[in-house]
Amino acid sequence: MPDDILVLHDALARLRDYKKGVPLTLHLKNCGTALRFLQVHIAQCYPGEPITLTGDPRLMERDGKPTSQTHSALLMHGVEVEDDSPYVEMTRRVIAAYPNVPLEADWSAAAFWYEYIAIHGGSLFLEGLTPDSLQGDRIVADIYAKHFGVQTTFTPTGIEIKTGALPMQHLCILDFSNTPDLYPSVALTCERLGITLQATGTERLRFKESDRLEAVRLHEVRNDHRMAMALMCADYPVSIEEQACITKSYPNFAPQHLTPIKGVNDDHLGKKHALSKLIHAATSEYVWLHDDDVVLPPACEKTVVLEGNLIILPLRMESLSDKPTLLERLQIAEYAAIQELTMRTAQQGKAVMCSGANLIVKREVWLDCEKDLHFEIPSGDDMFLLEAAKRHGYKVTAIDKSDYTAIVRPLTSWRAFFRQRMRWAGKAPKYTDRDIIRCGRIVAVANIFQILCPLIILVKFPIEYNLIKAREPQTKWYVALLLEILYPFYLLICLIGGLFRKSW
Repeated sequence: MPDDILVLHDALARLRDYKKGVPLTLHLKNCGTALRFLQVHIAQCYPGEPITLTGDPRLMERDGKPTSQTHSALLMHGVEVEDDSPYVEMTRRVIAAYPNVPLEADWSAAAFWYEYIAIHGGSLFLEGLTPDSLQGDRIVADIYAKHFGVQTTFTPTGIEIKTGALPMQHLCILDFSNTPDLYPSVALTCERLGITLQATGTERLRFKESDRLEAVRLHEVRNDHRMAMALMCADYPVSIEEQACITKSYPNFAPQHLTPIKGVNDDHLGKKHALSKLIHAATSEYVWLHDDDVVLPPACEKTVVLEGNLIILPLRMESLSDKPTLLERLQIAEYAAIQELTMRTAQQGKAVMCSGANLIVKREVWLDCEKDLHFEIPSGDDMFLLEAAKRHGYKVTAIDKSDYTAIVRPLTSWRAFFRQRMRWAGKAPKYTDRDIIRCGRIVAVANIFQILCPLIILVKFPIEYNLIKAREPQTKWYVALLLEILYPFYLLICLIGGLFRKSW
């Protein structure tokens, strides 16, 4: 439960047992909402009593001018006020409907996720938000639809937000007089998208948990939960220590950090056993998996907000040479097609591939799926994990961004190349996932038909060349065509070799 509610609950509990004339000090942390309600409550119900309200230094710096929260508290105590702001009007309607008004999620907290989707793309479901909300911050849906192209779809249980076409504009004019809590998210969204924000009604932002006008300008958290969330959703670095303040509004938020640990096959039982030891010893909520020979993605160096149980990340193959060999160029083209198919299927909710060279998994998910990883097979820690995660109903997502892209290197000899591909093919008979099996059958049938009827290449090549070009635009058509001609025979060799070879 958020700090404002907990602090207010504890203060009211102490006041319920209050003995007249006995000095009492209530510490309210940095909770302005609790402060304003209790100022009114004590004045109305405990006049003249020696009760002191105190809190964190920042709370004590805030000015004492009445706000909409002050007027809301007065209404709750039966004092009518002349204020028709959304917050006060919401209070009137709640009082009128009490006790039949349903509990509703916080629209101001949803603003962070509108910001995230506007900047990063994709879609997200938020539970408990309704179209006919009493909250003034409900307007965040309209703001992000009009200015940033984020569309909101209402369902019986919440909302789905997703990116649409970004409006062609360079200026956003908004009045935050009645919705000041939306300012950090909107301001940083404009900054990230290159849109000029012309904001009015921001005077009181200087007196929030921090001076939010200055904090936004300098990209500083300042122990302010809204600033921490807004900065993180805009990809600004926020330290683990600074993230702690987020529990004020997101009590179940756990700061995500990744501690580098290297798994070593010192018991000579294989990669999966080494991986098992590593993950059992880990303490982080998430584990970001990489092979030892990859170039780590830039996102490893900054704080990231993670969602999902298994997160598929992109890979890109690059040669160390300025003049790659034919084998290297064929591998780069093949890898591009595989990666494009990997990301497309994952984003459609039907993931058929992933790679342990760049993969994020919740530790508890990996442990739950560990028994399904086929430790008797030397390969497949990633693909069997994907299968098990889907079978157990865990959410599989993908992040297809350059910041999350790890670099892998092509093999430099044909022997090593075929050995690796045969090892991959050796696990195919153990697959049980329908999407993976269906994809494998389509690939196999298409290539068998190509061997029997070479003219089919006229249909296959444009499709697969488009997949390659989507990842590696510089790929020459004749390299892709050569790969297309050789692929059926290479696939057949790897399948037969993988099925009959028992040791690696």
